[in-house]
Amino acid sequence: MPDGSEWNSARQVVAYPWIGRLAAAGLAAVRSASPPAILALVVLATDPPIMPPDLIRLVVIWVAAPSLALYLIARAYAVRVAASVDRLLLERHGLRIEIPFRAIVRVVPWIVPLPEPGLSLQMQTGRRLPYALAATDPAPVLEALAAAGGAAAARGAFQHPSILYACARVRTGTWRWWHYALKFVLFPLAPAGLLFNAHQHIAYGGTLGEYYLFGLRSYLETFALYWITTVIDLVLWAATWRLAGECAALLAAWLAPARAADERRAVEIICRLAYYLGVPIVLVRLLGC
Repeated sequence: MPDGSEWNSARQVVAYPWIGRLAAAGLAAVRSASPPAILALVVLATDPPIMPPDLIRLVVIWVAAPSLALYLIARAYAVRVAASVDRLLLERHGLRIEIPFRAIVRVVPWIVPLPEPGLSLQMQTGRRLPYALAATDPAPVLEALAAAGGAAAARGAFQHPSILYACARVRTGTWRWWHYALKFVLFPLAPAGLLFNAHQHIAYGGTLGEYYLFGLRSYLETFALYWITTVIDLVLWAATWRLAGECAALLAAWLAPARAADERRAVEIICRLAYYLGVPIVLVRLLGC
């Protein structure tokens, strides 16, 4: 932990060595690209179809496992960063690096924000600091560098498209647990209920057919299977639109940096419409209503 009054308040970021960033970027790419691939497989594989156990296995291997690995890598490389009048401090257990601002000649934002937005520090020696700094919101680190006056190049980095993209995304707000509960727990109950009801009529002749034949436990287990499968399908659907939206927002930040905030708002609106209106439309077409 930074100590002494010379240091400002510490912020947590991830300091990736090059091999760590390479591994994390690869995992992030796999995690992001897997939902549309799995969703396409679910839609196209009809003989035989993708059954719920197979779907769960695919999601665990290609989405959940990379996400867990990314989390563990980020935890392993997490540092606290603080600035004094003339130095930048990076510190975690077993590591403490103090960098004089006069030794930093350039702040280089990452062109591709994987595994998340970040920046590298080019030193007077002509080489970059072995640790690149990554954070969901890189602005506080840049502000600390710019305010210290020892890294004037940090001010120009604020206008880099990847930083504008990251700042615009942060301004959309942080999701809390209830946002996820509403979107991925409660909302799927409606489509799951419709699909379950259609199954009951087809397989058992009525809404309560399975209940009358096999009892409440069998009835609830079947509904739970439909709900879990629907939740997974909607997560894949949302992630597919999110991937397209993030790519569009990043590209737009490069093409029209001054409009990055407006472009981000448009992406968020499109993703919400695709989820909350697109799902019912697809369901109506699927059921032939």
